[in-house]
Formats: sequence, C-alpha cells, structure tokens
Amino acid sequence: MDLAAPTAPLSPRERDVLSLVAEGCRDQEIAARLCVSRHTVANHVRNILGKLDVSSRAAAVAVAVRLGLL
Repeated sequence: MDLAAPTAPLSPRERDVLSLVAEGCRDQEIAARLCVSRHTVANHVRNILGKLDVSSRAAAVAVAVRLGLL
C-alpha cells in the first residue's frame, strides 16, 4: 500500500462518508444523515476502500488520518 496518495482522489461526498465512518456510524445512520439510500452509502464505502487500497473501514480511516484526509 502506497501511503503517499490514494489511487484516485476522494470525491467530496466520499470524504463526507469517510468522516462519518470515522465517527463510527453504520451505513444506515450515514444514509439518514446524508439523505441518501443505504445502497448509495455502501457504494461510496466500496469506492473509498478501493481508492485507498484497503479492505476494511478501520483501515480506510487509519490511512485517511495518515494522509491528512480527515
């Protein structure tokens, strides 16, 4: 994993979702807070994991903190 930069930049909405993931929110709560469907949140989380080249939400938060994304 390259900690210099994500494979692709996170969109503003992906950053919103990642911030709520970092707060410990589950998909349903994130969906309610952002007024989107749970499916949309799941898609954002999947994209975030891919862009950060990690396999878990916790790892995504850790990498985002190291990279100054949060």
